Amino acid sequence: MEIHFLGTAASEGIPNVFCSCEICEQARSAPGKHRRTRSSALIDGRIQIDIAPDFTCQLLRDGADARKITHLLFTHTHPDHFNIGDLYSRMVGFGHGINQTLNLCGNDIAISECARLLSGYSQERFKLNLAVPFVTIERGGYRITPLLANHAVWEFCYVWFIEKDGKSLFYGHDSGWFPELTWQWLAGKHIDLTVLECTLGFNGETQPNNHMSIEAILAAQEKLKDLGCHNKNSQLVLSHISHNVKMNHQQLEEFMLSHGILVAWDGLKMEI
Repeated sequence: MEIHFLGTAASEGIPNVFCSCEICEQARSAPGKHRRTRSSALIDGRIQIDIAPDFTCQLLRDGADARKITHLLFTHTHPDHFNIGDLYSRMVGFGHGINQTLNLCGNDIAISECARLLSGYSQERFKLNLAVPFVTIERGGYRITPLLANHAVWEFCYVWFIEKDGKSLFYGHDSGWFPELTWQWLAGKHIDLTVLECTLGFNGETQPNNHMSIEAILAAQEKLKDLGCHNKNSQLVLSHISHNVKMNHQQLEEFMLSHGILVAWDGLKMEI
């Protein structure tokens, strides 16, 4: 499997266009890896996780092809992850020469909102799939399982476990410390690559709610080892990075490398 990080920022992006903090000013003056668009990822060019407000620009920047995407997995319905207005461009009369179905997978709120926005959609263009926590979906050689996140209180928020050809990816954001049911499901399952978020920076909490702190990332790294999920060949990568971490890419990368953790940037592709 290949994971392509289309975006690696938290909801504000880096720079936050309204912000004058040191991290945002650095991203304006020396963009490169310091500049981040809202988080989403593409697996093998076929499975999209979330659709960010920057979706079109991300695809054009990296030469990715939305026409090859067969599945769109939603983590939750916060607007930085659920920019479904762009899907209207796939409706009959707006997009032409479309000959495959896009499967939309998410919780009941996500699927209901898709049905409302795409009212009158053609079933040749879209298929709406209600994802149930811990129930595996098998499609095209992939095993895709939504696990529970610790995030918003008004909806089931998901993190995703994806398997193919003996390889496994755990895409673990948006979430604070994972619910016990998710830890129990993960126990004993080998993970080749785990993606965690880095939204809060240092805050003294190892098990925060809603988002992860740096302390929580390090605690989760140890928990994954203790549960038998990670071995010496497993990789841990950070995305969904906020300017509130108060480190630019280079500073965060240097700190995390000392813990054996990688820091993703926009456009990064990794082979699993």
